[in-house]
Amino acid sequence: MGTQLHARGVSFERSFDELNLTEPKIVEEIHRAYISAGAELIETNTFGANRIKLARHGLEGRVRDINFRAVKLAREAREISGEPVFLAGSVGPIGQQLEPIGRITIARATAAFEEQIAALLEGGADLLVLETFTNLPELLAAVNAAKKTTDLPIVAQM
Repeated sequence: MGTQLHARGVSFERSFDELNLTEPKIVEEIHRAYISAGAELIETNTFGANRIKLARHGLEGRVRDINFRAVKLAREAREISGEPVFLAGSVGPIGQQLEPIGRITIARATAAFEEQIAALLEGGADLLVLETFTNLPELLAAVNAAKKTTDLPIVAQM
């Protein structure tokens, strides 16, 4: 999603996740393009839509809105296409080091993942994709948050 947004002129300095609220047509257009290309699964535009990462852009209070709207946009693209694609709620890392190297505790990271995942599920995601993690304890925190929140399938990748 991020590569496609950037290809459409969105700066890497912007919050791609905020586009779900401010420029939803671009996000939905990308979903439709993936579906038209034969995708059987599309990911929500929520890779960085957790409270900790959104705080960089002053958006930490919009976690639910951004994630819920992202699923809605993917769902609308699926409905327009008429194709039976799966909607994967994308969850990326928090973007900061965990303790003891950084200042973010596992408990705080887990709470951020739980909040994001709850909004993705409320929006109607079919499964979760925990992606591009480079820190195993952080990925495990995300997996545990997902398992605590849902019985839906979880894809976890580093």
